[in-house]
Amino acid sequence: MPKKEKNKKKRIRKVSLNRKLLSIIALVLMSILISILAVTYKGLDIIYLMYSAVNAFTGEREIEDAYKDADAGFFLTMDGIEREYEITVEIYKKDNNLVYSSSYKGEMSLPPYNDSFIELPDTEKKNYTEVMDLGSTERTHFSLRQNTEEGRNSEYLVGEWKIDSDVTIRIFKLKSVVDATVKLTVTFISIISVIILSVALIVVYVLIRHITKPLADMSKITHNMSELNFTQKCAPNNIAEISLLSDSINDMSESLENALVDLRQKNKKLQDDIEQEKTIDQLRKVFISGVSHELKTPIAIIQGYAEGLKLFMETDPDMAEKYCDTIINETNRMNSLVMKLLDIIKYESGEYKLSYTQFSIREVIEDWFERNKKRLEKEEITASNEVDESFIGFGDLFILSTVLNNYLTNAETHVGGDKKIIATAKEIDNNRYRVSIFNTGSQIAAKDIDQIWNSFYRADKAMSRSQGHFGLGLAIVAAIQKLHEQDYGVINHDDGVEFWFDVKKYIE
Repeated sequence: MPKKEKNKKKRIRKVSLNRKLLSIIALVLMSILISILAVTYKGLDIIYLMYSAVNAFTGEREIEDAYKDADAGFFLTMDGIEREYEITVEIYKKDNNLVYSSSYKGEMSLPPYNDSFIELPDTEKKNYTEVMDLGSTERTHFSLRQNTEEGRNSEYLVGEWKIDSDVTIRIFKLKSVVDATVKLTVTFISIISVIILSVALIVVYVLIRHITKPLADMSKITHNMSELNFTQKCAPNNIAEISLLSDSINDMSESLENALVDLRQKNKKLQDDIEQEKTIDQLRKVFISGVSHELKTPIAIIQGYAEGLKLFMETDPDMAEKYCDTIINETNRMNSLVMKLLDIIKYESGEYKLSYTQFSIREVIEDWFERNKKRLEKEEITASNEVDESFIGFGDLFILSTVLNNYLTNAETHVGGDKKIIATAKEIDNNRYRVSIFNTGSQIAAKDIDQIWNSFYRADKAMSRSQGHFGLGLAIVAAIQKLHEQDYGVINHDDGVEFWFDVKKYIE
């Protein structure tokens, strides 16, 4: 992405969906409300004028009846009509002569219907100009007129109709009365509208929250998905489109999670293969280095004794037999060395597959003591097995027996002082036992503690290869324990050395 576009993208102001939707809906509702109020203010003025005219002119029949009665009660009837409808009335006879006006204050003894009517002066007529024509019928006409008298600016709603060809009745209603009513109505509508708008916006906000909350949750879930966290899933929703989207996100999350798990498994297998390859390569180097070093002497011995055997075969049969025995011993040692190296390679390369079974730890140790009882008695070594009979281990017995055999053989080789070998075991936790083989004698030097587990390392340099000590026994122990994923180690005591290893506990 170009730098300019990138900077532009950074400047985009982000607004929450809730706020944006609420703003848009509020703007639309306010626009509609303002438009309605504007139209109402203008239109209601005209509508109310028309309504007032129609309402006022419902008195037409009453005025006409009062006029035709032509009795002394005419003036009282007209006064009641004018008060009820808030109007003023003018009656004209032929030639536009004013014969009655509700605003006339003078004496009128005769009703205007009689032939002997009193003609009022023109000064009693209302002076106005027509502002708006509000419509006509066959005998009725409505208009909005403005008073033209000096110092006045009054508008009237005017209606006139003919009783007969000679009589015209005009009704006047002040528009200011209509305007006040319209203004009050518009004010009331405005207040009610604002209240309704506020309530509507609250309801709309709640509804928007109901709709957008699942979207916000989906946003968090997809963000977690981008960080390879697929534990959260979208909840079901009763809105079809959102429900479809949540199902799609859940399906995508599950697919990505499965793909990631598969990728991790393949990656772990690849790493294991790489580590195994490195281990095999390292073991190959150790094997070549150890074999080349350890086999150099026996090969030279075998070669020398083979040449001597050739010389003494005919001249000295007894010497030839001794040479044959030496060659056989050396080949046996070479075979033992190679087999031990092959065992280490097999265990550490991961090629060996463990076969788990339950076994008595005490019985395995007791078996070694029984097999080596005569040699221990000959060397005056006191061996004791203090392992509880209830301790049942769980592992590959075949190779774990090798661990015990190597530890016990090592203890026998290095025993000193009181010449004691003691086998013990204890529970470490609910899943493991710790088996220990202790022998009295000299401690292991601090510089050798970490090295004794390496192949071909002999802490006691006095131990000769002629005695079968190649420095591989403890290396085999380390390889077997790593294969079982259990710990091992050594502890120096004041009167001897303790080698230990952990065994998984058998749980029914």
